[in-house]
Amino acid sequence: MTNKQLKYIILAGLFTIPFVPLIVSPSLFFPFITGKAFIFRLIVEIIFAAWLVLAMRDKSYRPKFSWILGSIFIFLLVIAAADFFAQNPFKAFWSNFERMEGYITLLHLGAFFVVMISVLKTRELWNKLLATSLGVSFMMAIYSFLQIAGKITINQGGVRVDGTLGNASYLAIYMVFHIFFAALLFVRFKEKWQKVLLGIVALMDLIVLYFTATRGAILGFIGGVIITFIYLLLKSKKSDKIRKTAISGLLGLVVFVGLFLAVKNTNFVKKSPVLSRFSSLSFAEVKTQGRYFVWPMAIKGFIERPILGWGQEGFNFVFNKYYNPRMYNQESWFDRAHSTPLDWLVAGGALGFLSYISILFALFFYIFKSKDLSLLENEEGLSKNEKAVMLGLVSAYIFNNLFVFDQISSYILFFTILAYIHIGAPETSFSWWEKVSAKATKIFENEKIKPVIEASILILTIAIIYFVIYTPWQQNKNLLKVLEINNEGKVGTIELYAKPLSNYDVGFSESLEHISQIAITVAARPKTPAELKQKLFNMIDRAFKKQLEIDPNDARYRLFYGIFLSRFGWYGKAIKQLEKAKKLSPKKQQIYFELSSNLLLDGKTKEALKMAKTAYELETSYQEARFMYGLTLLASGNTSLSEKILKEVPESKLIFDNRYLNVLLHLKRYSKMINIVKKRIQLDPKNLQHRITLVAVYIQANRRGKAVQTLEEIIKSNSSFKKQGEYYIKEIKAGRNP
Repeated sequence: MTNKQLKYIILAGLFTIPFVPLIVSPSLFFPFITGKAFIFRLIVEIIFAAWLVLAMRDKSYRPKFSWILGSIFIFLLVIAAADFFAQNPFKAFWSNFERMEGYITLLHLGAFFVVMISVLKTRELWNKLLATSLGVSFMMAIYSFLQIAGKITINQGGVRVDGTLGNASYLAIYMVFHIFFAALLFVRFKEKWQKVLLGIVALMDLIVLYFTATRGAILGFIGGVIITFIYLLLKSKKSDKIRKTAISGLLGLVVFVGLFLAVKNTNFVKKSPVLSRFSSLSFAEVKTQGRYFVWPMAIKGFIERPILGWGQEGFNFVFNKYYNPRMYNQESWFDRAHSTPLDWLVAGGALGFLSYISILFALFFYIFKSKDLSLLENEEGLSKNEKAVMLGLVSAYIFNNLFVFDQISSYILFFTILAYIHIGAPETSFSWWEKVSAKATKIFENEKIKPVIEASILILTIAIIYFVIYTPWQQNKNLLKVLEINNEGKVGTIELYAKPLSNYDVGFSESLEHISQIAITVAARPKTPAELKQKLFNMIDRAFKKQLEIDPNDARYRLFYGIFLSRFGWYGKAIKQLEKAKKLSPKKQQIYFELSSNLLLDGKTKEALKMAKTAYELETSYQEARFMYGLTLLASGNTSLSEKILKEVPESKLIFDNRYLNVLLHLKRYSKMINIVKKRIQLDPKNLQHRITLVAVYIQANRRGKAVQTLEEIIKSNSSFKKQGEYYIKEIKAGRNP
């Protein structure tokens, strides 16, 4: 293959990557994440291999050194060390299907960066790449407008548009980047029609940004615009038109903010799903959000492991260990601190955090070093206007990331900016860099070695594609098949369940989590063959042991294993796993709930009561903890205290929660059960299941005549139930329990 062909392959790949955010893969588990990640990795692997060969043949395609390149290299080295010493090195490297990050993604981003800085060396190419990305943002905006109009479903639900990214926050920062891209090209392009098109795209992206209702991104955008205007104001002469534009822009923003503050309590604002999110912003509201709880956890995690942290994907260990019981109304599990700086502080410790910050420092250093910036030798460097736009963009991105974490789309855009600024950086000369370049040149110019290296690159690339793309992709597909079969209400074969768990790969943990829950449901179905139930149990039991052998300190999987064992009747074994989970996460109420239930089922009433009481005392405002404590008291025979505790529980919960009925059944308090079910029927008369439950209670109470009478009443009011009802009546009259 010729050098020209290799260059075209690389350029084709680089100009395809901006389209990655549009990819949604319904045929994959986590369709908004995995498809994008797989395609991005595949493209990078191909163009990086092509670049290696091209750089070996032509030294003009080898990268120059800059502190941006150096800081990225140091960052990758530090995070590699952090991941090597991580709690779970495998997950730190490979991540999972939900995130598709890990060190493997950082390596691909690093490779993506190196290819860009080695090939995209002209202003013309960068203009075309940024214009291509803006064209994609136009497509994204059209898609988002259709969501706003109700023609396409908003994937995360609600009214906050999310485009093809599946999350409003992801879409918001995507649009912020492209509004600034449009501004950058606007000050570069000379033709009026070009400026008009850029203005239209920027306006569309701005409207979409508004409808994401993402406060961090919108406030970051406003802050970025302010920084852009302030820089222009400070650096422009009094007679300069751009100075007047900057002053007008700043005054406009001040007026806009002032008007919003003046009307924020009006009905118009309160009824707006977007504006109301900003008008309600207060410290009191912040105290109800997950970040209010998880940020202090992140600090504690950093203090515990201050040098290299917990490795990537290690925040869940911090979350489990320092769980705040007041988080009972938040998500059950957090795997991110929801703040990029804090996430890197936890993942890489002080060294990881500093190496990440060094990338930003290097970026700002070269932006400010505008007089030396040059996109091509003998070309004028970044203009004052371009520099102002870049400062605004990077500032907006940093502010946004104080409240969220990066994902594949924002990573691509951020590394694109890093490469763009690197290109214009003055070449820094180091003796060691020159020595490395000289040695590389000597090796590459050896005509005997060159074919061997090129063949090795080809073979290695194919191997990487197989193990990094194909294998996890296939596992993802296998898991989705299991989920689809379950959603259809089918049982499936043991081979179907076994495929996603056959190898410990990227999605093994997620597959185990979902398949174990499905197995519980399948085993509970009366028509499921006993042999299949046993095979399912044995297979998943082995898988849990493998998971915990590799990752013994994850409370999440100890809990899931305990739940799995419990539902199959292995209460003693379940208790052992749950006790270990409790040590790893001593304040998580869910673990105590499961422990209490299993101890009761195992006949250890006193210990069960102790666990239920502890869960309740961890946070007494938690209604579920109060309910569980009251039920355990009732089951243990302490009726008076149980009534006192359950008195604070809403009556509707006592009426409709089957766990209360089960305890009453255990105590043989049939009259109480009958009264509760009758209240269910009274409050929800159209629900046939309540009447069937009443029949079951009558049978348990040995009031078979009332059971038959109730069935006859159901048949009269619901003719479709006649065949089934008559069968039940026949069985009851014959002295059998249907």
